[in-house]
Amino acid sequence: MKRRLALVTAAVLLAGCATQQAKYDWGQHDQKLYAYYKAPANLLEFSDALSAIVKAAETKHTRVPPGVYAEYGYLQLQAGKTKEAADLFGLEAAHWPESKVFMDRMAAVALGGSSSAPTK
Repeated sequence: MKRRLALVTAAVLLAGCATQQAKYDWGQHDQKLYAYYKAPANLLEFSDALSAIVKAAETKHTRVPPGVYAEYGYLQLQAGKTKEAADLFGLEAAHWPESKVFMDRMAAVALGGSSSAPTK
């Protein structure tokens, strides 16, 4: 009986040590974001890193991490690619509904609309 109890206890303790798989694949987001903040001329490198995160998630059929579509869309907007930016803002709103109001406004801005809230 003591032996069984010891085995069960050991199994429970070892199960607690199991590694957990990350919920999202962030790729090299942190390193590239840091490099971009230190040297804004690294914009293309950071944009490529965000694109790689999106493509990797699509390939693996997993969710894109929160904010990545929006961040990538903002970089597209800065580059003057308004249609692509609006599409990415729409993807962020679709995948993360809590961001819908803000992403709808960003898409409107990207397409030349107003950023102000509608009046009642």
